[in-house]
Amino acid sequence: MVSTVDGLIVVGILAGGVLCWFGYRAYALSERLGRLSFVAFTTILGTGSIVAGGAGLVPSVFPVGGEGSTWAQLPLLFWLLATLPWFVFAVQYTGTRTHISPRTLGILALPYLAIVVDLLLSILDIGGFPLFNVLGSVVFIYIISLSIGGVYLLMQNTYSYGHTVVWQGVALAVVMVGSLMIWNLMGMQANDTVSQAGAYAAGALVAAAGVGNAWQRYDLFDSTPSIGTLGERALTGETDDLMFVVDSEDRLITINETAIETLSVTRSNAHGSPISDVLGQDSEQLRRVETVTLQTTEGARQYDPQVSRVGDGHDNDIGATLSLRDVTDRNLREQRLAVLNRVLRHNLRNEVDVVKSHAERLARDDEAVDPIIDAADNIAALGQQARRIDRYVSETTEDVTVDLDAVVRSALETVEAEEGDVTVSVETPASATLTTNRRAVVGALESVLDNAVRYADSAVTVTIDPRPDGYVVRVADDGPGIPDSELESLDAGTESPLQHSTGLGLWQLKWAVTTLNGELSFDTTDGTTVEIVVPDRADERAAS
Repeated sequence: MVSTVDGLIVVGILAGGVLCWFGYRAYALSERLGRLSFVAFTTILGTGSIVAGGAGLVPSVFPVGGEGSTWAQLPLLFWLLATLPWFVFAVQYTGTRTHISPRTLGILALPYLAIVVDLLLSILDIGGFPLFNVLGSVVFIYIISLSIGGVYLLMQNTYSYGHTVVWQGVALAVVMVGSLMIWNLMGMQANDTVSQAGAYAAGALVAAAGVGNAWQRYDLFDSTPSIGTLGERALTGETDDLMFVVDSEDRLITINETAIETLSVTRSNAHGSPISDVLGQDSEQLRRVETVTLQTTEGARQYDPQVSRVGDGHDNDIGATLSLRDVTDRNLREQRLAVLNRVLRHNLRNEVDVVKSHAERLARDDEAVDPIIDAADNIAALGQQARRIDRYVSETTEDVTVDLDAVVRSALETVEAEEGDVTVSVETPASATLTTNRRAVVGALESVLDNAVRYADSAVTVTIDPRPDGYVVRVADDGPGIPDSELESLDAGTESPLQHSTGLGLWQLKWAVTTLNGELSFDTTDGTTVEIVVPDRADERAAS
């Protein structure tokens, strides 16, 4: 007849078999985060239950009950060994760390050597080493910390993300916490063999039930909290936005990889420094402005800053998150559309009015023909210029090697064919080649040279000087200078009725330089001097 003790032990063995079976099912799955560590900890717990149960069925070897029962320690021993794979499972399953190297695993496993030493001392009946007793206490605290740490990660992550329920974390936590609490009672039932066997069986059943519930009811490996952790990480790591976190003193706490690469800063140097040292403005200033211009590895770029305060749940501001989105291309498109719309409407209307009024005079005055022809030419030239601007601003082109000296001389041949009364001198180095957008550089130089030759009184001087990151092209003329209203229109970034320019020439120049990620400046103190900084894209790519 089977005794109550033997029946309870068989129940514990069956529960251990269930744990091993779930470990096998996980092993049969395709690669998932935490799969192998889940296999390890369920197999160790299941094997411990089976081994302890088998030993309990041979009372002559490991008698159930009795003072200092070795049998009561067997499930706890396997539980201790399962805590490391349990912790690794929790770390990977929640996405806290997706990969743990063998070296890290080895370091985490080192304290378990103390358990092996303690077992050997117990088997050999050797005592009298206080150091091992101290180490045993430290190792026990360490192991308990691993168990609690894994429970915390699972509970916190399943609670935080809506696609998982907290009971999924509870079911997994019961496996480790529940089995420990129940198996720890086994040693307290020294003279009650039934209670000791019952505690053994109950601990194994709780572990098996927890794993089964998490697997069957909550789709253990189909719905994991790792997507929440990894998704948040991707939001800051994979985005093209520059992301920063600052504390209440505006000191930089963390920075995403995009910002590091774009601003060419190092994480170690940036951390702890004022955000104004990195961005040129503090968080309050960034909150008030619509756009901020930053020098990046691709030249000057415009960003739309968003500042969000971070609180601690007690109405205390503990810092802020800063997100900067590159809006250079967007602003350029909006600017181009606004300017082209107003300039084309204004200038085309004027030219059409000329055509109309002179056409009405044709019957009476033959001299009206020339203004009509000139107006038609102006309309055609304006349309061609607008198309040329749209091509290098809107179309994506590969950077190529460009000879600035050759581009300058080619552009001068075009404008000098029309304006022959102006002396043009060119001063260039022996070589002025760089990698850049050829279409944009041609557009910029044609525009500035056409303006200089058209409005110069007698002389235009073109100089090209090298600089570490490219070249500077200066075009100076002795003409009347560009009207302030036109420069104000460029600075304002739009064409308004009160700031109307006479055409698209200066806008072509500005947009071409922006496309080059270059710099543009004007000096109208004595005539007009236009300075264009053309960066070498090859140097930019090497720096990034």
